[in-house]
Amino acid sequence: MTNPAMTDQRLIEFSGEHLMHELSMLWETAQALPEAKEGTTVYIALLESFAIHLRNLIEFFFFPKGREYVRARHFFDDPADWPYKTTAEWEKLYSRASNEVTHLTTGRVDGNPSEKMWFTAEALKKIGPVAKEFATKASDKKLHPKMRQFLKLPANEVRIWLADNVSHSNVASHQFTSPAVGMSAASTATR
Repeated sequence: MTNPAMTDQRLIEFSGEHLMHELSMLWETAQALPEAKEGTTVYIALLESFAIHLRNLIEFFFFPKGREYVRARHFFDDPADWPYKTTAEWEKLYSRASNEVTHLTTGRVDGNPSEKMWFTAEALKKIGPVAKEFATKASDKKLHPKMRQFLKLPANEVRIWLADNVSHSNVASHQFTSPAVGMSAASTATR
């Protein structure tokens, strides 16, 4: 059953800010990774961010509705219109993100063997069509129109569109203190 607080209007607002954040961060980190020097803190932070946002989107698109989590099915007048369930391939990606990045578990892989490599471009190619299908089929009464705009863009226009249309207000903290740089501000919502 849909959370009563998640009205159609609330879902539009939610998708315009929080779902847009998850998708844009996945795309942005995938595009920024090749520009970062492998092994640096920035590279590792980008890779971990990619894995976390991929994990969140796998939950969103494939997991059943429940508890306080918002799922793709919430955005359909009939939740059965989004019949996706996880597959072994999605479960493997989800498990990797959960066990190797998100949680400190015995499932973490030691050293740098080839199975530890994250193929971000391939993961993006897999989740992209799912996201596009979701945006095409979701109810107009529930999904923010910018979601559809974003997911229709050709790859070479994504970064420019994100810079012009998304501010990330969905971060845990807007201000942080760093001993190296003093006080700084950070922010992520659809403009």
